[in-house]
Amino acid sequence: MVDNTPSKDLVPPEGEPWMSHGFVSKIAAQVSLPYRRPKDGTKEIVRRNGTLEVRFATGADSLPYGKYPRLFELWACTMIKTGDPCFDPETNTLNLGATFREFLRLIGVNIGGRQLKSVKPQLERLFECSYHISNNTKTQTNMRNFVVAEKAHIDWLRDKPQRTGRFENWVQLSKGYVDMLREYPVPVDLKVISRLRKPMALDIYWWLTKRVYNLHKPSTITWAQLYQQFGNNSELRKFKENFKEALADVLAVYPADVTVGPQRVTIFPSNTSVPTVAQTRAAEKRARLERVHDSRGAEVKAADPEDTGHWQKFDAKWEVFTTSELFDVTAAREHRDALVRRENCRFCKFDQRNEEHHGEGAEMMDVPLFD
Repeated sequence: MVDNTPSKDLVPPEGEPWMSHGFVSKIAAQVSLPYRRPKDGTKEIVRRNGTLEVRFATGADSLPYGKYPRLFELWACTMIKTGDPCFDPETNTLNLGATFREFLRLIGVNIGGRQLKSVKPQLERLFECSYHISNNTKTQTNMRNFVVAEKAHIDWLRDKPQRTGRFENWVQLSKGYVDMLREYPVPVDLKVISRLRKPMALDIYWWLTKRVYNLHKPSTITWAQLYQQFGNNSELRKFKENFKEALADVLAVYPADVTVGPQRVTIFPSNTSVPTVAQTRAAEKRARLERVHDSRGAEVKAADPEDTGHWQKFDAKWEVFTTSELFDVTAAREHRDALVRRENCRFCKFDQRNEEHHGEGAEMMDVPLFD
């Protein structure tokens, strides 16, 4: 499984409300930090996704784990991508004044005494964590190494806005880390994130919205590949259970088309969580065509009132039972290759005879996790 998604094209339309969406790094959308404290004091883990390999290492008491390091990276990436004044690009310094607290509150995380005991050590671990990234092939070597932060000063009990131009609370990020956050980040919906509590659900969500971009046919990923990518402290059997539970949480708020089988997970073409420019334009075009279609529908029926259905050939050897008005060759191919579910297929809904031919041109797929 090699993720070749061209992330540089994952650009949401301009004019979206501020903080309607955020950004995560391309790396965060492909591999994951630990979900809980690593066993036996492990201070180094490796995650793989195709040819991509990321080794996380630390000199602190533990690697960063849980949701707070993920939320910090989401916030940092969003501030850098949007050019927020809290980030100084000349020194790579992030002002952690009221902005960070406001961002956490926006996604449903209130920082109080109990949460502070979790947030503080987790961010300290993240700042000390180093990334060792390689994407080597038979003919090329591509690698880079960096620590997340070079310096930091944070008064965790401060809850007042900082004075303009003063950085009482700040973290100076390394150039390598900032470059990683800047490099083709993935847009994510903050409303969706606010409803996801499990760190694995966060990882699955931004992995999924990246994977479906430019996906034109079903893509299958084995459980072994997912285990290398997301990792876990548990055995593969338990990992599959945790993944299914987290995936269910994600699909409840982001209805991507995904099926789960005993050997693999299959992702079907779906919209990204935050519509891209191309998707927005395509939706506008479909709406215009539907308006034209509706206006011409009466004329078509008047011209051929007896057309209640016939077998229509397409692509030489395939057939679908349809009407002249209903037939569309792209939709017919989607029906043949099961690129749409049977219940959403226009031809299956039109006539029951089409159901037995649905997906004849596709390979056998796994049964859905959710009916």
